[in-house]
Amino acid sequence: MKFWIKMITALVVGIIVGMYITPSSILFEPFYVVGMLFFRLLSFLVLPLLFLSGIRCAINLRTGKRLFVVVAKSIGYLLLLTVIGAVVGVALGHVLQPGIGINIAELESPVVIEYPDTSRFILGVVPQSFLEFIRTEYAVLAVLFTAFLVAVGIILAKDDADEFHSFIISADRTLHRINGIVLEFLPIGIFTYIGYTMATYSVAAIMPFLKLILVIVAGCFIQVFIVQALFVYITTKTNPFRFIHAILSSCVLGYVSGNRYTTYTALVHNLEHNLGADRETFTFVSGLGVAFSTSGSAIASGVATLFVAQVYGLDLSIYLEIIIVLLITVATLKLDGIHQGGLVLLSVVLARIIKLPAEGYALILGITGLMYQIETVVNVSGNASVSYVISHTEEAVEEVALRDFV
Repeated sequence: MKFWIKMITALVVGIIVGMYITPSSILFEPFYVVGMLFFRLLSFLVLPLLFLSGIRCAINLRTGKRLFVVVAKSIGYLLLLTVIGAVVGVALGHVLQPGIGINIAELESPVVIEYPDTSRFILGVVPQSFLEFIRTEYAVLAVLFTAFLVAVGIILAKDDADEFHSFIISADRTLHRINGIVLEFLPIGIFTYIGYTMATYSVAAIMPFLKLILVIVAGCFIQVFIVQALFVYITTKTNPFRFIHAILSSCVLGYVSGNRYTTYTALVHNLEHNLGADRETFTFVSGLGVAFSTSGSAIASGVATLFVAQVYGLDLSIYLEIIIVLLITVATLKLDGIHQGGLVLLSVVLARIIKLPAEGYALILGITGLMYQIETVVNVSGNASVSYVISHTEEAVEEVALRDFV
């Protein structure tokens, strides 16, 4: 059975089983433990995989003096997709009005939203110590920066670094083999974790926000199947449906985890084995994508902003909606290390526009888990599309037979 079939089957069966599990059920704890074990293992692999492959990628691109060009193009494409996502989210929120007819109940006490100031964000890119580096967790820019420094050292040391360079290559290949083994058993993790997640959902809590969820889904559908599909087709002439099929398992993992960071391991595997992209070319791009590919979060926050305004009976002008798009785009630049993208962006927008109530994000706290799951699918597919396009423009893509993964 093909891997993508296993993933889809695990997702569907897990959702069905999860609907019949309650927090008091005997299966609840085993599902939680097994599912979390897989996701903890994936999270553990992200940093060493990104670091070692990042060194090899920096050496490969630096040799041809292409690294900075690739980085600049990557960030430009990622921001372009984010701007389009914000426009799609705000436009759908304006037209479909998901907040109309919602009665404001007593608000929950708003949680504290952590959003770094600019100076702290920039300083965080450079680890203060080795111990701080291995504790970076989700801050991939710090990992990429350190990988770049090590790569520069290897290049400058020349023959003196041959043994160390060989060790990096060997360790990178070994970890990717381990990653492949983990991914083979991933459907088990998908089945158990989505079963646990479904058991924690309350249909009664979700129903009042059903229209909001459906509008976000519609925006994500437009972004993936129209915007990103056209982007891939126009730049590479690749069949968009083949591309989406090739990254399907990464998107499933993104939906289940609701975390764009833990999907990196599956994304790299899909790009290399299903699409033929060279890992030594796209690693830096996909790493930047983990930090900056937030078009799904932009869609969710755009729709949610209009939702909050409509719930409070506020009419936003076109001018304010343009400002919202700009705020969302700028705010995404500092989301590295934060996986709760949509809620954080919403809180930033509400805090910056006086007309909107700053505590309005408390309205959607009950569905943030589902919102993260939906937006992560688009974040992951956006990262994949930019990584593949850059690999294609760098002529670092080998032909892969469709039958290999269908």
